[in-house]
Amino acid sequence: MARWIEAACIALLTSLLAGTVNAADAKPPEVPASVGDPVIAVLDVQQVLRQAAAAKGIRVALDARRKAFEAEIEVVRKGLKEEEQKLRQQSTILSPEIINEKRRGLETKFSDLRRKAEQRRGTLNRAFTSATRNIRDEVAKVLTQLMAERKITITLARTAVLVFDQRLSVTDEVLKRLDKNLPSVSVDFTEPAAK
Repeated sequence: MARWIEAACIALLTSLLAGTVNAADAKPPEVPASVGDPVIAVLDVQQVLRQAAAAKGIRVALDARRKAFEAEIEVVRKGLKEEEQKLRQQSTILSPEIINEKRRGLETKFSDLRRKAEQRRGTLNRAFTSATRNIRDEVAKVLTQLMAERKITITLARTAVLVFDQRLSVTDEVLKRLDKNLPSVSVDFTEPAAK
């Protein structure tokens, strides 16, 4: 009876870690005739995503692109500010109708600039998400291989564990293998086609 409860707990923890089970839907797993003692490992996913060579490369690429976007936006913003200043200077010599028309045109340009800045942020977010997904996929492959090699029955995320013996950590090994298998990731900054 104790083995069935132990297997059910392991299955439930695995499902909760994956975030895919509703407690009401949890069903006891099919338990083989002989279930050995569980072998547990702990993985600090956040550490892997911070320290992996590919993740560092992603951050460098994103930072460079962000700076380029900001510089581009700043040039346009300065131009619009100068245009705004000229309009203020002309307000004494132009008619109110012309001033209002030029002001509306300027407001439209500022609005377009804000929209362009938002699109650039969206591009950076999509690029980051896509590149990070590649790393996460490779982490899953590396972890699956490591679990098979070491006969690990469950791996818990570090965030789900309060205190543990450091000998259970597979973070350094996963990081080492990840850097070997995926030393870099290309970051795609292409903007989606307009609808």
